[in-house]
Amino acid sequence: MTAKRCPTCGRRERRSNPANARYWLLLHTIAAKLRPGGKTYSADQMHIYYKSRFLGCDDVALPNGKVLTIPRSTAQLESTEFGEYVTKVEADAAERGVYLDMEVA
Repeated sequence: MTAKRCPTCGRRERRSNPANARYWLLLHTIAAKLRPGGKTYSADQMHIYYKSRFLGCDDVALPNGKVLTIPRSTAQLESTEFGEYVTKVEADAAERGVYLDMEVA
């Protein structure tokens, strides 16, 4: 699928503010309702989990010889890619019985 581009400057379209807000509402809902292993996780922790699960990670070598595994960023996704990513997060949440209230989504 070809990325949508701005007709003026040619930049790729990024996700909208409402799409971003809906994604974070979903993460907060998941964090509030799920207790994997009886533990509580924040929306930020769920964000890191889903990025690593659905986008993958990159290993970054540090000067001290250690290697950090960093989840790929959602900020670099085009709007269609971001929509596909959120659909995967929603599907995982639904499998666990977590849904957004459609009146606020």
